[in-house]
Amino acid sequence: MNHWDQSTTNGYDSALLFPDINVLPNALQFGVKMRWLLDKYGDNHEQVLAYSAEIAHNLERLKVVAAYVRRQAMLDAHNDLGNGAEVGRLAGVGRVRAHELLNRAVDERMHNVDVTDVIHSDEDPALYA
Repeated sequence: MNHWDQSTTNGYDSALLFPDINVLPNALQFGVKMRWLLDKYGDNHEQVLAYSAEIAHNLERLKVVAAYVRRQAMLDAHNDLGNGAEVGRLAGVGRVRAHELLNRAVDERMHNVDVTDVIHSDEDPALYA
């Protein structure tokens, strides 16, 4: 594991993280804080729902970005290894799904799709998602 740091939380492996960048919150800690938010503002439904909507929206955007980065990383690995099935195993997906993701990554590269095209500002619609 040359580019990754194994992180543990409460004795459990939480996620493989880039060194020095903790972008993946622990689900249990996140849930506890969300529950605290609900308890704190529970009587103010407008505020609870506004916070919840914003958090859900941000998580959806993070998922889109993570999927894009994953596809591009898979394509880089495929170009280095030359074996789509092995890349699929490394990415934790089956052979057919790996093939689909690699095809999409190739399409993104051919059309110069950048992360700014995938994740857009709230004012502009996504060009490619």
